[in-house]
Amino acid sequence: MFYLDASALTKLVVEEPETRALHDLVRGRQLASSRVAVVEVVKAVARSNPQADPQAVFALLSFVELDADLARIAGSTGGAELRALDAIHVASALRLGSEVDAFVTYDSRQAAAARAAGLRVDAPGDGASA
Repeated sequence: MFYLDASALTKLVVEEPETRALHDLVRGRQLASSRVAVVEVVKAVARSNPQADPQAVFALLSFVELDADLARIAGSTGGAELRALDAIHVASALRLGSEVDAFVTYDSRQAAAARAAGLRVDAPGDGASA
């Protein structure tokens, strides 16, 4: 299973330079994300391509729900510089445990936190790598 954050999910909806490599990576795989990604992606897509519809991508996902325990874990994930939603994504992937083959993100700060938490990180098509 691949865990995708909002930066990756947005690239599946809106064509960006990394989109093709990302599609190749996730094709035929189980995908997961936090439920908070729905809000993040809807807002990002509305800014960059208001005609695009993320619903087909959402239909491919298993969602990790934000509950009190996950909020507690996210609060202690990463340092003070890690943004709240990024911490929720890392904690959500950690909740899935060994099911997660890779944490897919194009956010370098979030990637560093995911690596520090023991997750394998991937950013297909990103020459700089997350």
